[in-house]
Amino acid sequence: MLEHYKLITVSHRSLDTRDLEHFMVKYNEEAGLIARLQAIKKASGQEEFLYLSTCNRVVFLFYGANDIHQRNMAAFFQLINPEIDDSILEGIDRFVVQYQGTEAVNHIMEIASSIDSLVVGEREIFRQFRDAYALCNQVNICSDRIRLVNKIAVKAAKEIYTKTTIGTRPVSVVSLAIQKFLSKKLPQDARILLIGAGETNSTTGRFLKKHGYQNLIIFNRSINNANALSQELDAEARHLGDLKGYSEDFDCIFTCTAAQEPIVTEEMFSSIVADHNEKVIVDLSIPHNVAKEVAQLDQVDYISIDDLRQLAEQNLALRAENIAEAKSIIKTHLDEFEQMFERRKVEKALSNLPREIREVKERAINLVFKEQIDDLPSETKDLIEEITSYMEKKCVAIPMKMAKKIVK
Repeated sequence: MLEHYKLITVSHRSLDTRDLEHFMVKYNEEAGLIARLQAIKKASGQEEFLYLSTCNRVVFLFYGANDIHQRNMAAFFQLINPEIDDSILEGIDRFVVQYQGTEAVNHIMEIASSIDSLVVGEREIFRQFRDAYALCNQVNICSDRIRLVNKIAVKAAKEIYTKTTIGTRPVSVVSLAIQKFLSKKLPQDARILLIGAGETNSTTGRFLKKHGYQNLIIFNRSINNANALSQELDAEARHLGDLKGYSEDFDCIFTCTAAQEPIVTEEMFSSIVADHNEKVIVDLSIPHNVAKEVAQLDQVDYISIDDLRQLAEQNLALRAENIAEAKSIIKTHLDEFEQMFERRKVEKALSNLPREIREVKERAINLVFKEQIDDLPSETKDLIEEITSYMEKKCVAIPMKMAKKIVK
């Protein structure tokens, strides 16, 4: 039954992050995402499903006995994205990686502990993994089997962050983007637009403020969230809808939102640019918030997650020893998971045992031996009830104890 775990993933290892959008679940609001995930689970015929999307990967973890197009990834991703381009489908086997059984569980632990990330040691992926599990669990897309995977992945990641130096002086996608931005040597009075007020841009704003950049304007779909961040950064906050009418010029844009379509389109860009000076645009979104046409403009110095690869590879080289140590820890936890899985399988198989033994006891007292018991004195009846209740508990405990020994 361990083979019922199946993982399908596309990541930065096989393609540019801009192309990840072809493999992602498209939605407008969270309710739309939940509805899409429930539909995918139903169509896949699997018992459980976990979906994780980050800035450099998408992950589909299933548990179930049925086939889910493992031999036909084109069919699978047409289910995920009915509008996926034929050109992508034709070469899809070059992009998609599949794992099954313990290999799937092992890969989830590598993801949660950030040793398979674009930026090794980045803790943000751990938070994203936990949030993805919490959402899928909350809406009953996943349950007991994936709960076990979440439990062991969280345990392994925490141990890796505690016992190795992989998280020491942590590097993140945001910190690499800031390094790239600082290399542009913009003056500290440069006007910077932050599009989005989520975790990524909140961290970006803190970095910018730390480096002396304080001329910030925050645009966000939720003005309340924009106001909260603006108070922390001592910046101006505006609604995202006001961006198109913005006419005060700018030097740089940092953008990271959950929008499924580009926000900074060619039309939008031309409406907010007031001069011919070069504009730095840092796009940390997947799907990208900046249209290809804008990214390719001569006036734009465009930075995406893919442009951070060289810095990320330098970080990877520095953490090579950490990765080897982390994989050793994961191996230990994988062995633990196999035992945990078998133990849980026995527990589920014996889950009806207490009820069945109680029914035997009650049938004996209230039906089989009812006439004999009714003729006994009340003190004797009480003693019989006490003895049978004791036997009931022991009859439950003995097989449970034996089962636990078997799967150790």
